[in-house]
Amino acid sequence: MDPQIKKRIDSALAKVKEPQSDVPIVDLGLVEKVTYSEKEKTIILTLVSGIVPYECPACSAINGVVKEGIIRRAQEAFATEFPELTVIVQ
Repeated sequence: MDPQIKKRIDSALAKVKEPQSDVPIVDLGLVEKVTYSEKEKTIILTLVSGIVPYECPACSAINGVVKEGIIRRAQEAFATEFPELTVIVQ
């Protein structure tokens, strides 16, 4: 990967913070994979899944709300850093 792209990805990731702790998601181990395709002009950020759905209904609901907040923050950070690319957060 181009070192400049990697630097920009790292910069965007550092700005994405978990809503409850305000700690970057990278430091919390919440990023599973980042895929960059120059040809397709996309970046795909794959987050680590949380609790197994329905294991605990309350935990699952809270996990969903927190994950949606992280997804929103990640989309905003990557769209700012990479306005020329399509950003997918999953």
